[in-house]
This record gives sequence, structure tokens and C-alpha cells, in this order.
Amino acid sequence: MTSPFVSHSPTDWITANEAAFAVFDRFPVTPGHALVVTHRVVATWFEATAAEQSALMSLVNEVKAILDERLTPKPDGYNVGFNAGAAAGQTVPHLHIHVIPRYRGDVADPRGGIRHVIPGKGNYLADKESPSATQPGLTLTTGHPDSPLWNELSWRLAGAKFVDVLVSFVQLSGLDVIEERLFEAIRNDGRVRILVSDYLYISDAKALWRLMGWMNVAFEEFNEPRLHAKLIETTRLPSSPTSFHPKAWQISDDSSGLIVVGSSNLSRPALQTGVEWNLLSDRKAAPDAHEKVRLEFSSLWDAASDLNSDLLKKYAEKAKSFRSVHFEPERIDEREHPYNPRPWQSEALAALLKIRAAGYGRALVAVATGMGKTWLAAFDARQVGVAIGRRPRVLVIAHRAHILAQAEAAISLVLDHAFCEGTTSWYIGGSSELDGDLVIASVQKLSRPSGLDRLAEAHFDIVVMDEVHHAHAPSYRRVLARLHAGFILGLTATPERTDGVDVASIFDDNLAYHASIGDGIAEESLVPFNYVGIKDTVDFGQIPWRNGRFAVEELEERVIRSERMDRLWLTMQKHPADRTIVFCCSRRHALFTRDWLRGKGVPAAAVFSGGFSDSYSESLEKLRRGNLQCLCVVDMFNEGLDIPAVDRVIMLRPTESKVIFLQQLGRGLRASEGKTRLIVIDFVGNHRIFAQRLIHILSLHKAAANWTTLTKWLNGETPDLPDGCLVDVELEAKDLIRQFIPTGPSQAIEAYRAMRDELGRRPTVLEVFNQGFLPRAIAAHDGSWFEFCGSEGDLNEKEAQVCEQCGDW
Repeated sequence: MTSPFVSHSPTDWITANEAAFAVFDRFPVTPGHALVVTHRVVATWFEATAAEQSALMSLVNEVKAILDERLTPKPDGYNVGFNAGAAAGQTVPHLHIHVIPRYRGDVADPRGGIRHVIPGKGNYLADKESPSATQPGLTLTTGHPDSPLWNELSWRLAGAKFVDVLVSFVQLSGLDVIEERLFEAIRNDGRVRILVSDYLYISDAKALWRLMGWMNVAFEEFNEPRLHAKLIETTRLPSSPTSFHPKAWQISDDSSGLIVVGSSNLSRPALQTGVEWNLLSDRKAAPDAHEKVRLEFSSLWDAASDLNSDLLKKYAEKAKSFRSVHFEPERIDEREHPYNPRPWQSEALAALLKIRAAGYGRALVAVATGMGKTWLAAFDARQVGVAIGRRPRVLVIAHRAHILAQAEAAISLVLDHAFCEGTTSWYIGGSSELDGDLVIASVQKLSRPSGLDRLAEAHFDIVVMDEVHHAHAPSYRRVLARLHAGFILGLTATPERTDGVDVASIFDDNLAYHASIGDGIAEESLVPFNYVGIKDTVDFGQIPWRNGRFAVEELEERVIRSERMDRLWLTMQKHPADRTIVFCCSRRHALFTRDWLRGKGVPAAAVFSGGFSDSYSESLEKLRRGNLQCLCVVDMFNEGLDIPAVDRVIMLRPTESKVIFLQQLGRGLRASEGKTRLIVIDFVGNHRIFAQRLIHILSLHKAAANWTTLTKWLNGETPDLPDGCLVDVELEAKDLIRQFIPTGPSQAIEAYRAMRDELGRRPTVLEVFNQGFLPRAIAAHDGSWFEFCGSEGDLNEKEAQVCEQCGDW
């Protein structure tokens, strides 16, 4: 018998004894919901030994004590129990006891407790003749202009664990609306099922192709079917209906669930801009209705057909014939799509034209997050098509799911508008097609032997490779070696000079264009920043440094200090803001920071993966609406999510990586109505990573900064910053930084070591040179470059052998 519980690492355990262990539930009923599980895989309580039963109950007491100590506020009560057998609701045949914290007011009427396993039988104390406090509470949305359905769905979708969608038809515009939140849910371990019908062939065939592509994208990235879509063929339904008009959503998240039944299909007008009536009901208020929706959806789901190429080709043929007689498909509102490039994109496109005219076959463009690199790729594909006089064949390659989905949408839209409507193929997940006008492929699948063989036989007019800061990975190199293309365009969202130069070498050293954060600020797609550096109270010299980062446990102990928060509080008062993201180093640190801020009267939440986290979706929505001022996070908001209204970020963690630091900075740089600048509050401590961090800040305009640039700034020289930006660092903090500036003969060596710590690998000669240091100054230290690398322990075994054998040569 297999069990998902056995995959839990002991590091995930809350506590344990000789016969059992406790972990947090992955789908908690309330924050802190824990499971006590036997080490031995035994199905139910009644099959466990007396010793195991005793060990389980002993851990229940321990878990309760731990939750009482850690949870804020302290729980008012607990539900403790187990399910024995499928009829009693047991879904995992491995004995586990639920320990569920409860609070006064978490349900309207808690009387009856576990008797509610059979809805309607739970509270025998309630007055059956009068309306109960738990009678359905319904919400009506009426659409544009005051209450579009999407306003209610979007924030719930991002943090949902299970989502079922049933609609009569789907349009591309509807997928545009839901894409970001849908992939948020999938990245957060959500499961999504979408059921669409062929009724009157109103569903856009391209939308169905896109849904199939999304399924494969999600499967490739997460190695499990987190997104599944099916088509209901109405003529094959057993009931033989004369029409098919249902529209419903069922969403389950951390705390509850929602059903929506109404008039909205999957289109932008239905979700945002049209007059549509929909009735929403919470699961707690109407459990019978939710169960009815679940059962009916499951029945239709079982009768529907999986999306596949043959099915969609047949559908497209029938839809084309049917539409030519009956109606026009949905028209695209061109005001919602940027068919014309922005100024920086026009400059980049001109640079790419010049490079191709000079005979080069590949080039790199570096674009800061939030500026539209995907649209640049679409516009460049269009100008390649104009040059060859037809719609170009395009291959898009990337690593992450949501980037591939965004690229397919943007490039299809631009090329369909400029040329005839084309076909899209997906080489990802369960799909292995390379014959479309536009091919969307994951580098993981394409780099396998079968993919490389097929790639060698294909030709594309332009290949777009996104996320090329991964291009040193063997998978990217294998694919690059097999490509047959008129031109290869590399894109990266990480504006790093050292990594940028290194990656550019793969693209024939053609860095065609670099759109920096400064460029984004100049064109007003990003806002200026005010960087405020304050002296840290932590002695980082006492924290072990291992593998390019601080030891987490020791770091956590040092940063959880009230005196550090007191310094932060004074700075927050001097630099007020409406919405703040606080980056923390651990879950415990995030909870401490949240509770400290709440103690000061600041509405705050802590969001991270695992137990004790506040509700992800509710916290995001409160922050967006301004009901929450501070969101304390751990490794969740570095990338992939933008809340443009955020106007302050606080760096409570000493981020070692330049990439992560710039991603965290980027969380607040997006322009938003009424937002004039971003406040960045950063702690500056006694370690060289803080000096490097200031070099990163000083590099955000056109010129790359280095240790010399930092020294000049410390000595009073005005830095080259984007217009409107400020860097304000306390004098005491500047004094700390001066201690870590390399001087004298060791300057180049210290710079080498700093780059190695940041990159997580040995720097190249060219990278050292581009930081303003002469490699020969390093080589002179030990006789040669490689002898120096060997003395630093930066050669592998084979390299060391070669140096020993051939050193004299």
C-alpha cells in the first residue's frame, strides 16, 4: 500500500515519536490544521495496535500544545478526529488524526461540531422552524459597470485549491482575463478543470487549442495534471438536449468554497465589460447546493471528451462551416491590445533589423521585468514576416509555464492581425507537434533525444528563446546546437551585466538592446524609487556563510529582534506608504514581523507555503483593496506576481543573490494610477553582500557600476541614477560599507571572491574584466589564472589534473 504521507521529509514534521509523526495539512480547514500519522502504513484506527493508538493520542496532546504556543490569536477550541473507511469520508487509506484549531465566530453557529459530517443533522439544538444563522447568504453580481463577476472571482482564483468551470462557450478574450490568476492557482498547487461545450460552435477553435496548450504547459512544468480541459459534444450526451446553456464555477480555497451560477461564459464581456447576472453562494452557507453542483459537474465531466488534436481539427472545420452561415465570431477590441510598439521597443526592433542586415543569425535583448519583452518578440516576428513577404514560422522556447502561455497569446494575436490566421502547435507535456505556423515548446522536452532528432529536421524563420539566463544549462545548449532558423532571438528579464555579457557570448556577442529599469522609468511604465538604507543592528560576522548564503537557522535567530524592528518602525514613519511587501528570511521571521506590526496597529498578514500562513487569496485581495497595509512574505513574491499598487518594499532579509534582489525590487516598480514612486527600505549590515547590493542599485541606469563606482559615491560623487530616483543611506551604514571595499593588491582577488559568492560558480576572465579589474592582477598572485583558481578551490578534478600536467606549458 502506498501513501502520500510517507513522502514527507522529517524536516517537515512538527513533532514525532517512535510510532507516529505530525505534519501540517496541505489543504487546511483553518490555519494550523495538523495531521498526526502513523509511521507504519495502516489503513484505519481499528487496525492499529494499542501502542500505535497510544502514540497517536500522545502526539495529539503535543501538537495542541505547540499550536497554542505558536498561533496568534490562541485557538478557542479544537476539532480532533479521524475518518475510518471511504463511507466515512476517508480519502487516504493511511491512518491520520485531524487536529483542527477553531475560533469563536469562524462559523455562524458551531453547535454540533463533528455531527455536521451529515449536513442538516449536526445542530439538534437549532430551531428547525426558524431561519438558521447558517441559512444561505447569497451575493448577486450584475456586471458592468458596478459589479462585474471577475471582481469576485479573481482574488479567490489565485489561492484556490480546486476550481471547476462549466461554460457553454469560451473565447480568447476570456482566456486573456483568467490567464494570470489561473496560473497563480496552478503554481500554488491548485487543481483546475474547465468544461466547455460545442453548442452552436460558438466556442473559438483557437481558444480550445490554447486550452489544450495550457494543459500541456502545466503538465510539463509540474509533472502532474494540475489543469485539465474537456469538450462536451452535445449530440453525444445521453439526454440529447436541444440546447446547452449552463454557466457555473465552483472554487475551494484554504478556508471555504464558492459556487457561481448565472449568465457568464468565458469571454471578456461576460466577465468584465458586459451586463451579466450571476448568483454567488458560500459553501458553508449552502452545502447541499454545493454538493449538487459537484455531482452534476462530475456527471458532465465523465461524458465529455479530452481535448486532443484530432478532436479540435474536426471542431474547427465544423465551426468554420457553421459560422459562415449563422453568425460572426467574437471581434477583438484593438484598444485592449498594443499592436504598435512602445518607444523602447521601436529602438530595439531597429537594432535587430540592423543586426540581421549585417548578416548575423542571432542576438540577445535584455529587458527589465514589466516592460513587455514578450510583445517585443511578437513585433520582431512580425517584421521578419514583412521582410520575407509571408507569415513567418515561429518557434518559442522557454522553461516556465506561464511564460510560454503569455508568448503564445501575444505572438498569435500580432501575427493573426498582420497576416492570415495561422495554426499553433505545442511541443510540451503530452503534445509532440512541430508542424504549426507557431510552435510553443518547453526546453525540457525539446532537449530530449527524440525532440532533438525532430528539431534537426525542422526549419523556422525565427526562434524566440526566453529565460536565456539559463542558457548555460545543458538542455539549452543541446537545443541551440540543433536549431535551423533564419534568426534566433534571445530574451532575458534579468538585467545583469556580468551574466548578460556571459549569455551574450552564446548569441555571437550581439547584445542588441538593453532596456533597463531606468528606461522603464523614463517611459513611465515603471515608477522612480527612493532607496533608503539604514544601519543593521545584526552582527553578520557571527553568522556562518555556507555555499554562498547565510546559514538559515543562525540568521533567523539574529534577525528576530525587537530592537531591529524599532529601527525599521522609525524609518517607516518617515517614509509612509499605503501598501507594503516585507521580504522575510523564514516562516518564523514572517510571523514575528506580522505580529510585531499588528502590535503597532498596522493591518498585516504573513503568507508562505505550509502551516500557520494567513490565507493567500484573502491577503492578496485585502492588499489590493487597501484593507491590508503590510504583507510579510517568504520566497513567494520574488517573481510571477505583480500588484501595481504596492508603493513600498522592505528588505528584512539579507538577500545574497542579485537576481532575487532585483526581482524583489521589481515587485513595487510597476506604474499604477496615483502612484508616484516606490519606497525601498533596506538594512545595510557588516558583510560584503550589502556593498554588492548598493552596486546593483547604482547599476540601474545605463552605465554598469563596479567597486570603483561605489567608492566614488561613498566619497560624495553624484551617482548616475534614473530620473527621479534617490539613494539615501545613513552615514553609519556607509561606514560599514567602506570596510568591505577591496583595496591595494587584494582588490581584484576580493572582487573575484565576491562574484563567485554571488554567481554560485567560478567567474570567467571576461566577467572579472567587465567589473573593472585586470585578470593579470589575479594571475600574478599565483603565477597564472588557473593556478589562482586552483588555490581558491575552484577547479574540478579534471581541470586540476590538466593544470598539474600542463602547467609549465
